Amino acid sequence: MFSHHANLAHALAKRAFSVPDEKGNLPSWAPVVGLVDVIVFLPVFLLISYTLSTVFPTLAIVEDPDPPAYEPVALDESAADQGPAAPVLGKPITSSLRSTRRLLQSVAGWRSYFRGIACALVLNFAKVLVSDVFKKFIPLIPIGACLAQLALTQLSAAWTHIVISNPSDRRFYRRLPPFKKTFEATCFPILALWIANSLTIAVPALIGGALGVPLPGDGNDGKGPRMGAGDMWKPTVMCLVAIVLQLLAVVPANVLLVRVQASLLPPDEDTIVPFDRSFQGKLEPAIVGGKGFVSMRDALATFPKSSWIRLYKLYAKILGVTIAAYGLLLAVIIPQMILIVSKSQKA
Repeated sequence: MFSHHANLAHALAKRAFSVPDEKGNLPSWAPVVGLVDVIVFLPVFLLISYTLSTVFPTLAIVEDPDPPAYEPVALDESAADQGPAAPVLGKPITSSLRSTRRLLQSVAGWRSYFRGIACALVLNFAKVLVSDVFKKFIPLIPIGACLAQLALTQLSAAWTHIVISNPSDRRFYRRLPPFKKTFEATCFPILALWIANSLTIAVPALIGGALGVPLPGDGNDGKGPRMGAGDMWKPTVMCLVAIVLQLLAVVPANVLLVRVQASLLPPDEDTIVPFDRSFQGKLEPAIVGGKGFVSMRDALATFPKSSWIRLYKLYAKILGVTIAAYGLLLAVIIPQMILIVSKSQKA
C-alpha cells in the first residue's frame, strides 16, 4: 500500500550513510547524522505514503458530492477551537488538502492521520505471507498475489471501514465483516484492481523490451547495449504509458473496490464524511431481501463526474507534495553525502 515510499527512503538513507572510504571508515558523527535524518523524515514519509496516499483518497471516494448544509461537530475537544472542519455550504470536504486535514484533526487529533495503520500493517504483512504460500503451489507470482488479496478481503474491507468511520474502541480484528458476504461483494472488484495493477507493470515493461530498454532482471547482468543520450525518449515513453494506465485503469478500479467495501459498512457506524449509504436508492438492505451491498455497476454509476474531477485533482496535489518532499530529502541528503565522503577521504 505504501511500501514503495518506504523502500525508496531506505535506499537513499543506506546510500547516504554507507559510503566508506578506501579503508572502509566513516566519520564518527556520520551515524548520528543518519539517525537525526531518520527521526526527522520518518514522520514526513509516513504522512505522505499513508495519510496522503491512502487515507485522503479513500475519504474522497466515499464522500457524497452534495453534502448537507451543516457544520461538522469536532469529536476531539483539543481541535474544537480550530474552526469547522469544512465549509458550511457547498464544496465537499475532500475538495482540498487543508479541509481534509482539518477534518481528521477534529476527529481524533494527530492520531487520526494514522487511522487504520495497525490494520494496514497486518494486511500488508499477511499479503506477503499468504502470497508465499500460494507461490509454492502456483509458480506464477501475480496469480498468487491475487489469490492472497481475495483470501484477505475481510481485512481490506475492515481497513476501509476504519478509515471512513468515527473512532471505535473495538480492535480492528473485531470489526471484520462476514467473509462470505464480503467475498461475494468484493471478489470481482479485487480482480479488476489486480488486473489494472498488473497491466500498469506489464505493458510498460513490454514496450521497454520492444524499444530495447535494459530492464532489471532481464538476464543480461548489465552486459547488453547501453542507452545513449538520444535514447532517453524510450524510458520517457514507458513512464508516460505507466502514468496513463494508472489514471485510466488503477484509479477507477480502486474507486470501484472502495465504494463496494463502503457499502458493507454496518448501519450502526457513522462516517466522518457525508456518505450516501443508499447509493441513490440503488442499494437494497439485506433486511428487506436485498444483497446488502452495492453492485459494481451501481458503485460506479453513483460516482458522478464532479467526484472524478475532485479525486484526480486530489491525486495531483498529493503528487506535488510527494515530489516536494523527495526534493527536500535530496537537498538534505546530497550535501551530507558529499561532506561525509570528503571527511572520509581526509581521515
